[in-house]
Amino acid sequence: MKHPYYNIIPSLLIFSLFVFGCISKKKHLSAIQNLKTTNEGIVDDWQTKYNEKRGELNISNEIGRKLELNLAERKGENNILISLRNELQLQIEAMEFQMNNMGSSSQTVENNLRKDIRIKENKIDTLQNKLRKVDSIIKNNKKMLQQISDELAIELQSKNLNSVEVTTQLDKVILIVPFDLLFRKKNISRITSSGSTLLQDISNILSQYPQVVIQVIGHTDNSSPGNKKYLDNWNYSSLQSATIVRSMVSDYDINASQLSAIGKGEFEPRISNSTKEGKTMNRRIEFVIFQSTEDLGKEIRKILEEN
Repeated sequence: MKHPYYNIIPSLLIFSLFVFGCISKKKHLSAIQNLKTTNEGIVDDWQTKYNEKRGELNISNEIGRKLELNLAERKGENNILISLRNELQLQIEAMEFQMNNMGSSSQTVENNLRKDIRIKENKIDTLQNKLRKVDSIIKNNKKMLQQISDELAIELQSKNLNSVEVTTQLDKVILIVPFDLLFRKKNISRITSSGSTLLQDISNILSQYPQVVIQVIGHTDNSSPGNKKYLDNWNYSSLQSATIVRSMVSDYDINASQLSAIGKGEFEPRISNSTKEGKTMNRRIEFVIFQSTEDLGKEIRKILEEN
């Protein structure tokens, strides 16, 4: 490519012809040559400068392209970073949403648990209240039996009846009366006068407790009854208890529904029948006093069925 300064040369030639028209041909040619040389030097100088600037421009363009590439790369990296940031932001928002849902769910679960706990606490309170009532019934029953035992013991001590025993167990009172204190030997149809007095004292105490049940149990030793009409000791002991029950009902106004006559014969001895003393101890009448388990059960069931 020629530099625009090459267009100056023809103009200079025309100008030289005009100016130096009167100059000799030789000088004229010499002047033209000098002028041409000078102009060529100027042109070369300008060409050199042009080439330098062109090179600088090329370098600048190259640098510009590299900068554009770097910028593009930076933009690409920035886009990746922006994409990652957006992804992280979405994850954070998702986690926050889950946490909010979990919080709501946890609150619901907590409320349900609190409700269940309140219901169970109410049930526990109800059951504990029922248990207290049942305990009160059992406690009152024990208190009543202990009171009966104490009253019988005081009455026996006042009469110096040391041969009569009173024992208190968990749910009953047992009064043990020797056979000879109630009956004459081998006569169980009539009660002795001392026996009648004892039955009256016993009946006076028990009549104050219509809620109790009284089992009158006859016991014998292992000897034969001695009379064929009694068949055996079982029959003999049953007739003993029946005589006492009949007297308590007819003579001392104990409710018949409270009483039962039972004969055990020789089959529940206190000690061995191998001695005379042992046989004497085994011949006895036992009064077993307790509150009817059926009545206690009704009271307890009534409490348990309460709403």
